Amino acid sequence: MIRRTLLLIPFCLAAFGPLALHAAEPLDLLYDAPTGTATPDATTTSTSTSTSSPTDTANPTAPVAITLDDVYAQARRVELEVQQLTEFEDVPTMEVAEPVRADLLPRHVWQKGYAILIELQVFRRRHDLPVGTVRSVEPLRSLDPALLFEQTQYILTDLAILKARLGVTRAAPPPPPAVNKRPIDVYNLYSQVALDLQALNRDEIGASYVFAEVMRIFEDVNALLYRLGLEDTTFPPEKRVDVTPAQSLAATFELLAEVQRLQRDAGIPRTDFSAFRNRDEARSTDVFNLVGMVLAELQPLKAHLELRREITPPAEYYEGKTPADVDQLLIWITRKLRLIRSL
Repeated sequence: MIRRTLLLIPFCLAAFGPLALHAAEPLDLLYDAPTGTATPDATTTSTSTSTSSPTDTANPTAPVAITLDDVYAQARRVELEVQQLTEFEDVPTMEVAEPVRADLLPRHVWQKGYAILIELQVFRRRHDLPVGTVRSVEPLRSLDPALLFEQTQYILTDLAILKARLGVTRAAPPPPPAVNKRPIDVYNLYSQVALDLQALNRDEIGASYVFAEVMRIFEDVNALLYRLGLEDTTFPPEKRVDVTPAQSLAATFELLAEVQRLQRDAGIPRTDFSAFRNRDEARSTDVFNLVGMVLAELQPLKAHLELRREITPPAEYYEGKTPADVDQLLIWITRKLRLIRSL
C-alpha cells in the first residue's frame, strides 16, 4: 500500500513551553508589498520553458504577487539570522560556498530550502531540543515563487524559536533590497547558509541523513509503479564494500538519468545538472544535494501522472548508515525506475 503522510502542523511557540520571548527581537514575518508578477518555474534564463495550466500551480489567484526578489530578500534574512547564531556560539570563519552555474527552477530552490531545515534539525539535536517534521509540498508540475516565500517564513520562524531558546538577544540587521534575482541566485545563497549551518553543527551532513532522503525517493518511485500498475520484480543489489561518496554521487547521477528519461517521455523540460558533478573530491554533502535534485525532479512526474495528493513522506531518522547503504539503495531504486519502459 502506498504510504500517504499527512502534513504536520509547523512548530508553534506554545509547543516548547514558556519561552523567554523577550530575549530575542521578534522577526517580522509579514509580507510587505508586491514588487512584481510571480512566474512559476519558468523564472530562469534557460531556453527551456515549462508549460503548465493554472491548476498546476498553488493558489493561482492569490491577490499578492510574490517575486523571486522577495524570496531572495527573505533568504538574506535567513543568512543574517544564522550569522547571529554563529556569532553567539563563537564559530570560526566559515567556508565560502562555490557558486553553482546552472539554469535551475524554483522547485530546485525549494529542495535547497528543505536542506536548510534539515540542518536546523541537526542543530536541534546537538542542543537536545525537540525535532519535528520538515514540511513537504504536494507534487506540482511547476512551483510558484510564493511557495518559496512561504518556506522562508518556516525557516525564519524556526530560527526565531532557536534564538529564544538559546537566549540570543541580538537582532539581525535588515537585508538590502533585491533586484532581478533568479532561482540560481537564491539557490547559491542557500548554499552558503547550508555551509554556515554545517560549521555551526561542527560537521557536514552524514550518510544517515543522505540515506533518509534516498528513502523518500524510494517511496516516490514506489508510488509511480503503483500508479502505472507495474509489478515490482526488482530486488536490492549486493552491497558494495568501501563505497566512497564519489561512487554514491555517480550512482545518484545514474538514477537522475532514469528520472530525466521519463521526463522526456512526459514532455517535461529537463534541467542540466552537469554543474553538480564534483570537480575535486566528492563529499557526503554533494550526494545529499544531488539526491535533493532527484526528489525535485520526481515531483513534476508525479503531477503528470495525476498523483497530486501523493505527498513525499517526511524523512525518518536513521543512525549508523554508511555510504555503502546509500549506494545500495540508489542502485535498487534505479532498477525500479527501469521497469517503466515509457510514459
